[in-house]
Amino acid sequence: MEFSILKSILKPKVLAGFVDEWQPGKSPIEKYLPYKTVPALTYEIVLGASSRPMADVTAYDTSYPRKGRPPLSKISGEIPAIRIQRQMSETDLNSFMQFSAMKDPDTAAVIELVFGDITYCYEAVRNRLSWLGFQALSKGVISLNAANNAGIITEADIDFQITNKSGVSVLWNAAVDTTKPITDIEAVCAAARLQGVIIKKILMSPTSFSYLRKSAETINFVFGAAGSAVTKYPNLAAVNENLKADGLPVIDLIDVYLQFENKDHDITNLQAWNDSTIAFIPQDEVGWVLNSKTAEEAFPPAQAIQQLKDIVLISKWSDIAPIREYTSGACNGFPAVKLAHQIFLMNSLNVTTWA
Repeated sequence: MEFSILKSILKPKVLAGFVDEWQPGKSPIEKYLPYKTVPALTYEIVLGASSRPMADVTAYDTSYPRKGRPPLSKISGEIPAIRIQRQMSETDLNSFMQFSAMKDPDTAAVIELVFGDITYCYEAVRNRLSWLGFQALSKGVISLNAANNAGIITEADIDFQITNKSGVSVLWNAAVDTTKPITDIEAVCAAARLQGVIIKKILMSPTSFSYLRKSAETINFVFGAAGSAVTKYPNLAAVNENLKADGLPVIDLIDVYLQFENKDHDITNLQAWNDSTIAFIPQDEVGWVLNSKTAEEAFPPAQAIQQLKDIVLISKWSDIAPIREYTSGACNGFPAVKLAHQIFLMNSLNVTTWA
């Protein structure tokens, strides 16, 4: 094994320049679980409890009223490795040489061949972290199985201790003149207030929103009319405008689909957000995607060219006989939901109870 076969064009300075100049947008999960670097692979988080205490009115020359201290609730765990590798075969390398030999080579094709695996691996690591984060926020648990992960398989769900879970008064996919999505939203917000939590945002899938916007209750809520008087369904902007006007939280749609490739290289499209879940959160940032330095970054192998982009370590190296070029992306990362006790989950396709 030796340095990257493409080292003549992919020198460390060139790779660093490409990575530095390349500015991908933020991962969708970062709005709710921003990246946070921690020094160790194990973590322990004190779960945030909602509290709006008031001091007491007292007489002068009296002692201060002493208040109780609630027991601490915490969650601990280990940060796993997130890894992916891609191979460039001898055929791919022959294609690169043919491109390079052309008088006017297709620049885009050459760039894709040289740098495409880098962006592929980088995005794949971020996509997995997004999937993990949205699973945690929409289910309260993460299940790793053969249908969604080619690495670790867990027999038990990874539980994020989101205990406030409920169903709805009427299934949201029932007849539109019977569903009560606005009533259900008001009920969860009222239940949260009784626990001292003010809900600021509602997260749901486009499927759930399609049920909500077609409900006669929602149409009447937005337009003041329903039935034959309606010629169109309210869109997200109109629904949010009326929710805000009534002092209710506004809606964010989570429309994230990602591709999972199993050990047989069969590809499945997976929805990151649990389709039937309506999540009520007190603020946008409810935790973090915790990450820590990988062993490869701490002890870089001599046979590889490496470059760190955000929290993803990109590596390139080669083999001979047969000749192959490899690219990998690596990160130690996992979601942590700090405000788990202030998040309320509602199953729009189950009556009264969560399950």
